[in-house]
Amino acid sequence: MPALPNTLATSAATAYARGRQPTPQVLAEAQLHSYAIDYWWSAGFFLAGAVISILLYRGGAPASGSATDMADHK
Repeated sequence: MPALPNTLATSAATAYARGRQPTPQVLAEAQLHSYAIDYWWSAGFFLAGAVISILLYRGGAPASGSATDMADHK
């Protein structure tokens, strides 16, 4: 999945620098902006994964018996 954050960061840097003179200061600010955007998108993906994991979590003790024991009883 490294391609998606790279694409988001590159797009953010390009959008930030568009219409500005490409001075070293603007290029540095564009790079920092791309890191910030990439961080927030990554945090959002992490949060979405955590929420999905919590929603899919099954509480309680596992069922007794293993899968091979269950196959023997059929």
